[in-house]
Amino acid sequence: MRKMIVEVFPKDPLMIPTDSRELHEAAEQFTEKIESINLTELMKMDFERGEVTAVGEITMKAGYTFADIEFPGLLGSIEVLKANGRTYTCFIQLAVCDKFLLQKMHEFDLAVIWIAPMRKSRDLSVYTCIGDNANLNKVLHLMATYGEVRNVIFEEASFSGNDPLSRLTARQRDLLIAAKRYGYYEYPRRISGQELAEKLGISKATAIEHLRKAEVRLISTLLAGY
Repeated sequence: MRKMIVEVFPKDPLMIPTDSRELHEAAEQFTEKIESINLTELMKMDFERGEVTAVGEITMKAGYTFADIEFPGLLGSIEVLKANGRTYTCFIQLAVCDKFLLQKMHEFDLAVIWIAPMRKSRDLSVYTCIGDNANLNKVLHLMATYGEVRNVIFEEASFSGNDPLSRLTARQRDLLIAAKRYGYYEYPRRISGQELAEKLGISKATAIEHLRKAEVRLISTLLAGY
């Protein structure tokens, strides 16, 4: 089992049926008023029934507030939990009954576990899932039908909660923690790379290499989609 984060540059908008006025209005609102939607907690995803329950952050474009959008009843409901500037933390309950959207959701009903981060903006979509190689390849083929796959990140699947250090190898994690404890990341630094390496009994080149790989992995995961 592996975790996969896919970044997709969307191509043309979904071919929404011309007689679906509410869907067209919802698409226009997203394009004109919403900067991005970032699902941070996925509680329920039932693509067969068209049901999704999640906590997410909706960021409005400059000049707009959450009150400026009308969420179509045929999609479910959204409740604002907290507002911070243009970003609104919301409890989202999708209960899709539209035949066109249900058909699109059924495409995602694959043998994978969909998890956060999931992010959608006009220029970038981010999807994250856990599965075996065969089903992750199916996800990649599906993503390619929705746009250009710009970046794919593979990680070992971790079921230890939201601890970001669980994404590192044991060696990377130990070095990163030691670097923090000895003051390598303080400003100004209390210890140099050479001094850190000497304390750990390894070469400076090895210490720096492991730290850089750990930093890149953490940043790539935490900032996926940004």
